[in-house]
Amino acid sequence: MQITVKQVLELEVFKNAKVVAGKDGLTNIVRNATLMEVPDIFPYIDSQSILITTLYPIYSNEDAINELIPKLVELNLSGICIKPARYIDEIPKSMIRQADNLNFPIIELPSEANLSKLISEILEISLKKHIEILNFRNLVHERLMELFLKGENIDVLVNNLSDIVGYPIILIDNDLNVICSSLDLINRNISVLYDTIVNNKLLIKIDGNEYKDGAFIKYSINAGKTRFGDIILLKEETDSESLKLAIEQASFLIASVFYKNFAVLEKERSLQDSFIRDILNGKIESGIDVINEAKNFGWKLEFPQVIMVVKLLIDNEKKKKEIYEELMYSKFIERVLNKKMLSPVNDLKTVYIDNSLVVFINSIFIKNSKKSFVEVGNLIIDSLKNRVKVGIGISNAAENIESFSLVYKEAHNSLIAGSVLNKNSFVSHYDDYEMFKIIKEVKDMDILNAYVNKKIGKIIDYDKTNDMKLMETLKVLIEENFNAKSAAQKLYIHYNTLRYRIIRIKELGIDIENGFEIGELVLAYNIYLWIMANKK
Repeated sequence: MQITVKQVLELEVFKNAKVVAGKDGLTNIVRNATLMEVPDIFPYIDSQSILITTLYPIYSNEDAINELIPKLVELNLSGICIKPARYIDEIPKSMIRQADNLNFPIIELPSEANLSKLISEILEISLKKHIEILNFRNLVHERLMELFLKGENIDVLVNNLSDIVGYPIILIDNDLNVICSSLDLINRNISVLYDTIVNNKLLIKIDGNEYKDGAFIKYSINAGKTRFGDIILLKEETDSESLKLAIEQASFLIASVFYKNFAVLEKERSLQDSFIRDILNGKIESGIDVINEAKNFGWKLEFPQVIMVVKLLIDNEKKKKEIYEELMYSKFIERVLNKKMLSPVNDLKTVYIDNSLVVFINSIFIKNSKKSFVEVGNLIIDSLKNRVKVGIGISNAAENIESFSLVYKEAHNSLIAGSVLNKNSFVSHYDDYEMFKIIKEVKDMDILNAYVNKKIGKIIDYDKTNDMKLMETLKVLIEENFNAKSAAQKLYIHYNTLRYRIIRIKELGIDIENGFEIGELVLAYNIYLWIMANKK
């Protein structure tokens, strides 16, 4: 607990002193006291000090008197104690006006005041408070360290911290989700959100009551370069140095628990990823054994299962790795699925494989699963739109363990096909490419390449040397059933621009008016996508 000007005035040595100006500044914090013995005192004083003086060094200098109060406020002093009568008859009215305007306390000392003793008393009470704060910090450290060494979890640490400081505690992750709270907040409706995004200020709501910035103390939980979240103590920041130190001590130990859990999770994740790779590669001896082993990783493996592949579309490998780790550790995708009320956490499993996140989702109770999962994909994209582009491929449902390998390829191929078709973030479902099921049965790639080259090869070659985007135009024309007006709107180009592109396509020998030719054109285009997907 810090001491204020008001508390200093409660000392016995100040019993005959009176506040003559700046009463609104009596809550200013006092850390030190300084005697003014020279005119140029400013280089020798610390912020949050009380200046004690007779004004002797400047009493005959009107300019210095007029400059003193504003300069002390600028240097963040707490107040000034002036002993008149010896060198000045009374405290200058100009100083009183300035102090009132700036909420800077001026304390008039009685003629019998001993300035040295005043300073000694202030320093003594300040030192006493400092020792109390250090003792309190040590108490927090010792009690929580004892729990930490016993291997207690974060919930126990948070509850004990709340018990020591006497105020409710909330623990949040980097996405403002409540990880845990002290017992006095159990079963309360708690939400944490940004009140002012620009200034990164938080707003906490508990059962309809709002706590804005300044109504709580927040401290980051860090271990090395990893940030796990924040501790929030529901107590106004004013006069709370001891509480801040307590939270600081607690944050070190809580960060250590997080880091220990993180290391354990990394080891488990490595074993889990190896286990799932074997499933996707068809290395299965017994379906029952696989289901039982999945339980060891907290995975309730039941069927049907849909696979979703989430890929970050950026070249910066360091940033990509950081975001993947954050998404995995914070269970971001699981929370998005829960938000859509699609699946409980233990029915999901997210793993990192081949530079993508692969999500297994139990879809047994999900109606219209394609629509539902596309909506989830769009939610993921929307949540990350300000940070990174995302591609998402979604499979049909696997009915048994043996078909996992097939549906993983479906999800992966739909991801690749989507990346061929889209320059920005996208969600791509395997059913969007029904023709792929037929095309993949053709084992001779030379036949497929020859067909593509014959039907749309000239467009592909033309785009390599010209910037008319004829393949993109053909894609949208196919999607819009060759309705030129709708295609122009979707491409965000003028109708005449689209007509010019169509004329150029025709000049390349491509017939987009004959029904049978259009059918072959669509087939050739889908074969082209299939080939591109397999190349990638």
